[in-house]
Amino acid sequence: MTKTSAFRTAACALALALSSIVSAAPLTACVVDGNEPFSSSSGGARGLDVEVVQALATKLGREPKLNWIVVPSRGGMGRALKQSIQAGACELFVGLPETEGGGEDLAERGLVASTPYLSVGYVLVAPAAGKVKSMSDLGKARVGAVTATPADLHLLAGGFNRTPYGNHRQLMEALARGEIAGALVWAGRLADTPPPDGIGVRQVLTEPSLTTRFVIASRRADAALCSAVNDALAALKADGTLDAIARRAGFP
Repeated sequence: MTKTSAFRTAACALALALSSIVSAAPLTACVVDGNEPFSSSSGGARGLDVEVVQALATKLGREPKLNWIVVPSRGGMGRALKQSIQAGACELFVGLPETEGGGEDLAERGLVASTPYLSVGYVLVAPAAGKVKSMSDLGKARVGAVTATPADLHLLAGGFNRTPYGNHRQLMEALARGEIAGALVWAGRLADTPPPDGIGVRQVLTEPSLTTRFVIASRRADAALCSAVNDALAALKADGTLDAIARRAGFP
């Protein structure tokens, strides 16, 4: 073996070794703490977003490493992004709600969004023994929603006999007392706080105005990771893993 070929062989071996080290590096993901049912460190790492990170890491052949963050009351999600993924604290920011113009905002921060991995909308809940099985059964019956939410606006625009309530607890108490025949509830809230006994989901509403999609942010400079995440999400959706994770988290 010539000196040149020996050098090339050694260089290739070194490159392969370095590649193995890089691929074995943990997949660091920022997730919001105290954000049930999506993510919480209370009682151990748990929640839908935590399971998504774990599934992604498995697909990518890496170990997951969670970086728990708290969204500040001042500055909100924008400040949380600046202090976490933009500051290099993680490779991925999981659990970002997709908003109108959100892509432009992420671009200004040097970030890019993945394809959505979860869509969460509103559901109609009503007593199991009642006549209301879908929105078409409401007629003139009273239906409730938390005031000033997309559900409340949907009922108002649709001409339903709507009754607004101040918060989710008041809405569920009114439904349990029989003050209203049904209620529109955000599925995320329902997963965190199940309805009273005898009351269940009657219809999942799919209108775009009532649906929030969640994405994963990564740094725009890391195009390879962004592409790998999208490929992994597509595979997890195709094999039913994402649906299974959502069901375990309590989403209908």
